[in-house]
Amino acid sequence: MNRRLLIAGLAAGIAATAGLFGGAFAGGSGAQEAPVARAAGTAEVLLQGFSAGDTPATIARLEQRVEALPEDGEGLTLLGLAYQQRARETGDPSFYPRSQAALDRSLALVPDDDLALTGLAILAATRHRFEESRLLAERALDLNPYSAEALGVLGDSLIELGRYDAAFATFDRMAATKPGLPSYARIAYARELKGKTGSAVAAMALAGRSAPATGESGAWALVELGNLRFSSGRLRLAERAYDEALARFPDYHRAQAGLARVAAARGRTDQAVDLYRTALDSVPLPEYAGRLAETLAAAGQEEEARETYELLDVMQRLFESNGARTELETALVDLDRGVRVADALTRAREAYAERRSVEAEDILAWALYRNGRCEEARTHSDAALRLGTKDALKHFHRGMIERCLGRPAQARAAFARALAINPHFSPRWAPVAEEAVS
Repeated sequence: MNRRLLIAGLAAGIAATAGLFGGAFAGGSGAQEAPVARAAGTAEVLLQGFSAGDTPATIARLEQRVEALPEDGEGLTLLGLAYQQRARETGDPSFYPRSQAALDRSLALVPDDDLALTGLAILAATRHRFEESRLLAERALDLNPYSAEALGVLGDSLIELGRYDAAFATFDRMAATKPGLPSYARIAYARELKGKTGSAVAAMALAGRSAPATGESGAWALVELGNLRFSSGRLRLAERAYDEALARFPDYHRAQAGLARVAAARGRTDQAVDLYRTALDSVPLPEYAGRLAETLAAAGQEEEARETYELLDVMQRLFESNGARTELETALVDLDRGVRVADALTRAREAYAERRSVEAEDILAWALYRNGRCEEARTHSDAALRLGTKDALKHFHRGMIERCLGRPAQARAAFARALAINPHFSPRWAPVAEEAVS
C-alpha cells in the first residue's frame, strides 16, 4: 500500500470523523466464532470483546429492530455493544459515538439495565476515560453484584487509576465469580505487574486452555502468552505462541504484529517491516504504526519512519475526534523521538492527573528527564517501579535518569537490569543500554 496515499486518505477522514482505527481485541474479519444466539449469550460474548457472529449483519438486524421498536431497550443495548465490536474489528472509532448513543437511549428507557451500564463502562475505558469507567462499572455492580463483565472493567479501570490493591481484589472476585479466559487473563496481568512473570505465564496459559479450540478468543490468549514471553526475552517461545495463534485464527493481525517484534529483535528488519505493514493493512492500530516507525528509525530508514510517524499522528487525532484521550500515548511517542518535549511533558502531566498507574508514572518520569528535570523524574521513576514490575523499558528510563543525575554506577546497574529482563526490549533503546554497560 502506498503510505502517502494512506496518510492522505486518513487526513480526509478526520474531517468526516470517520476513521479506520480502534480496539484491543480486534478481529481480522467480521464473520467469526458462532451465529448470534439468544440475547443474553450474545451480550456476554460482546462484553468480553469478541464477535458473536457476523457483526455487520448483526448490526443491520439490530438497527432494523430498534427502528421498528424505538423503545426496545434490550435491542438498543445489543446494538451499542455490537457497534463496539465493529470498532474492534475494523479499528473505526466513529463507532464509539454510535455505541454511546445507543446505550444512552437504552439506559434512558431502562435505568436499571446493568448490561447497558457495563457497555458504557467498557466504552469509557476504551476511550481512556477511566474514572468515568469506574463509576459506571460500580453502578452496574450495584444492580448486579455477580456480573463478571462489570467486575472485569472495574478492575481494568482501577489498574489505570493506580489503585492496585483494589484492582487485584476485584480480579480475584471476578475469577471466583466466573472462572474463564477473561478472568484468568486479568490475573495474569496482575501477576505481571507484580513482577511474577512465571506465574503470569501460567495464568495466561490457563486462559488459553479455557478458550475454544478455534476462533479469535483462543488466538488472542496465545498472542498475550507470546507477549509475556517476549517481554522476558524468550524469543523462541514467543514465536511459537504467535505461530500457534495464526494456526488457530489465520491472518490474525495481533499474531502478525507479534512475529514482527520477534523479527525486529533478531535484526530481520525487512521481515519485521513487512509483517507490521500486513497487520496495519488488516486493522490499522496506532500500536502497530508506532512499532513500525520505531523499527524503521532504528534501521536508519528515516524517510519511511517519518511518514509512518505522520500516519500515527493522524490515527491519534482520529481517536481524539471520537472521544478518546491519547495524551499519554502521544507524549511517549514524541519523547522517544525527542520532538515537542515541552508539550509532551504537559500532556503527560494531564494524563497523570487522572491515571496514577505505573505506566503514567514512568512516562511522566521520562518526560521530566527529557526536559532536564531529573530530580523530579527520579521520584516518579521510583513510583513507576513500586510494584516490582519486570519491565525493561522502565529500568532503561531509570538508567537514563541516574546518568542525568551524575550517578554512573546506579545508571549502569539499571541498564544491566533492563537487558537482563529483555535484551530485545526496544530497537531504539536496547543498543543504547548495551553500549552503556559495555
